Amino acid sequence: MDTIGYRISKARRHMNMNQKELAIKANITEGSLSRYENDIREPKAAALTQLAKALEVSTDYLLGISDEMEVENNSLDDKSEIEFEAIVKEAENQFIQRRVVFDGEPAAKEAIDGMLKAMRMGMLLALDEQKKKRNKSI
Repeated sequence: MDTIGYRISKARRHMNMNQKELAIKANITEGSLSRYENDIREPKAAALTQLAKALEVSTDYLLGISDEMEVENNSLDDKSEIEFEAIVKEAENQFIQRRVVFDGEPAAKEAIDGMLKAMRMGMLLALDEQKKKRNKSI
């Protein structure tokens, strides 16, 4: 079975990155990354998550639970308006079920509506940025 360090190194090379580039992208030190890749230390959960995100692989892959290096495409560009609304509706349900509290008081409906509106805008902005980035690389 491959080690976490080997899998980090393999995914990094697959992405054509050097250690410095990955360390910057994952917001960890080069020294830490080197220790992880050389199996001197194992990354804690936060670092493992950051590495997986930077390498575009799942944490399951890095941990050796899965051999699938590719991550399911969760690109916002692939989401329809119906899916966008489903995401927002799920968030609304979570806000209500978990009773979001502001300053010790349950959040008013207007506050929840404001958060959901901001969430929609954020998703649209992220989609726009993703499209700009894609068009720039073409």
